[in-house]
Amino acid sequence: MDVRVTVDADDRQVESESLHQWLVESAELRGRVVPVESPPPPGALGPTLDAILVAVAPGSVATALATILVTWIRHRGGAVRIEIELPDGRRARLEADKVRTLTDAQLRGELGAVVAALQPPADPARPPADPARPPADPARAAGPGGGTSGSPAIDPPAGPAALPAAGRDTARVDG
Repeated sequence: MDVRVTVDADDRQVESESLHQWLVESAELRGRVVPVESPPPPGALGPTLDAILVAVAPGSVATALATILVTWIRHRGGAVRIEIELPDGRRARLEADKVRTLTDAQLRGELGAVVAALQPPADPARPPADPARPPADPARAAGPGGGTSGSPAIDPPAGPAALPAAGRDTARVDG
């Protein structure tokens, strides 16, 4: 699945190129990162980097992408935002000014939220879980405020759904 990553910042081109460089230097993402460019505006040299496409598979590639995105944005100054768009229309957003202030535990929760957002949606042909039957791992299924995993829950893409990370609205998934 191709994930479209865009950067919104005062100097969008410089920040987009910086993120692109971080992504292509990752061994886990080698060969999976493609720039989306438009022709240069009049008087400018070189194309404009509009977005970055990343071929993501569930598991380690999604984790590597999420880790790079959260780490990169945490080191940005000013109002920098990343939007991640999945092929099914779901979107996740990260904001530098909010991510920078997170504690280590909150940052792990944020990373878990981004990794979860990068996973493909549930298979519609698969029947939903029986609510009367307890989950196999209650700590994992508990989500925010329950269990010990600390990973935020992600709502289905039916509408905007906050991805809370320890009480902060730093990432969102929109359907």
